[in-house]
Amino acid sequence: MGTASTLIGLLPTYAMIGVAAPILLTILRFAQGLAIGGQWGGAMLLVTESAPDDKRGFYGAFAQAGAPVGVILANLAFITISAMVSDEFFNTWGWRIPFIASAVLIGKKHVYPIKLGGHKSI
Repeated sequence: MGTASTLIGLLPTYAMIGVAAPILLTILRFAQGLAIGGQWGGAMLLVTESAPDDKRGFYGAFAQAGAPVGVILANLAFITISAMVSDEFFNTWGWRIPFIASAVLIGKKHVYPIKLGGHKSI
């Protein structure tokens, strides 16, 4: 998902590559959807299996709340950036900043499962 998000921020404009720009955007959004579909189930399993036996539901609720919290944070990022730059800059490049910044999360995504190690059976 992080790769698709970063690539959305780096997409050429319609003026640069014509109709290929919205087609590529659609393909990348589709890739994001596939990625989140796969990551959600794995995240739920990882969180609930790693949680103490008596707190699995509580920990699982945090994983479930991740998507709505992500939407709120994304909206806050766009509100902040749009308030800091001119409308012209925001419409040309400013909206891309959060997408490009998601590149930082790509590396972190690979580190955490390695640090957690194996999982126990439920």
